[in-house]
Amino acid sequence: MLKKEKEIFEKVSRLLSHFRRFDKRYQGIKLPLKTWQDFRAVSIVSKEDLRGYSVCKPFNITATSGSTATRLLIAHSRGCYQAHIHRLVTLYQSVGISQDDLCLNLCSYSLNSGGRMMEAAYKAAGAGVIPLGVLDSGAKTREAVDFVRELRPTVVNSYTNQLFDFFSLLGRRHSIRMAIVNGEPLTKPFKARIEAMSGVKVYNHYGAMEFSGFAVAQKHTDEYMKVFDNGLFIEVLRDDGTVSSTGEGAVLITDLGNTSMPFIRYKLGDKVEVRARRDGMYVKVLGRLADSVLIDGEVYSISEIAAQGQKGLKHPHFFFVINKDQGTYADKVILNLPGSDMPRFNEIKSLFKKSFSFGNSLDIRSYQGEFPKTTTGKFRHVIDSRKNSEKA
Repeated sequence: MLKKEKEIFEKVSRLLSHFRRFDKRYQGIKLPLKTWQDFRAVSIVSKEDLRGYSVCKPFNITATSGSTATRLLIAHSRGCYQAHIHRLVTLYQSVGISQDDLCLNLCSYSLNSGGRMMEAAYKAAGAGVIPLGVLDSGAKTREAVDFVRELRPTVVNSYTNQLFDFFSLLGRRHSIRMAIVNGEPLTKPFKARIEAMSGVKVYNHYGAMEFSGFAVAQKHTDEYMKVFDNGLFIEVLRDDGTVSSTGEGAVLITDLGNTSMPFIRYKLGDKVEVRARRDGMYVKVLGRLADSVLIDGEVYSISEIAAQGQKGLKHPHFFFVINKDQGTYADKVILNLPGSDMPRFNEIKSLFKKSFSFGNSLDIRSYQGEFPKTTTGKFRHVIDSRKNSEKA
């Protein structure tokens, strides 16, 4: 048995021994684990398995990103939290963050956020931090631009779609050399536009509130992100049910140090592709596992709909509303756009007709006001109103 395998089995056995006192799932498992067969016999858990879980001696409490009324509180033990910070520091340093940097942090400081943890990691890496938080209004975006002009930060840490509004106002004359984006990765054409309008290199960063960050692009041109698995064990659950270290499928993550909640073979909810390169493992996020809607009998990925919107429009100011036609009860899709896009009506309609079969019946409307966002400031590009009408 390899030394690394032995360490993984020992750490997971220790966690199972700890959690079996509180969780019946682990009480029938023979310990210590000795083979991969033993390890993969351990049940896979998801968010729903952790709701209502009795937390053991927490040190840090947060919540899953985007959650509201049904949010899932996440507990980290002290050692686990310190491992998360250390992993973030290593990750940031890998893309060149140093003590010469000042970071404008535009990530949320609310409970369901990573803003505070990211700030701690930037400071531990030696960088300074301006803790502004989410750009949830035009006034806040203008405030961010004023900070850049006055304090001259070199790095911006942001959610994906905030960057468009931010750099639209800031332009190319500024001190920022790098942007690290959190949440869903930027699509290639949308990312290219932001880099062109800002003159800034943009790096995709992958993580989750359950584990903090664990992957970041090493080159701003790379769609794959290097995995920093310090303290984590990562598996890929393929569509055929087999498990491997590489390939395409659902990502399973075991936090080898968290004794507050059983993140053992945890199904994060993302579909990814993991591949090996000479200098380590790399991951590309393909979408959410539950990220789908049924429109007129066809299944579509919400991520793909949003990506096609960004690709064609090259900005984040749009959202689809899926509803029922009151006369025919057929699914109805409305694309809401700013008034400035309406002269391109025929071009936009043609674009979506080529991308989706529902493009033939797509209705496009001019929308005034703030475009919808989640509680942490991320744009909502697909709103399925049929769910609300069914509940009513």
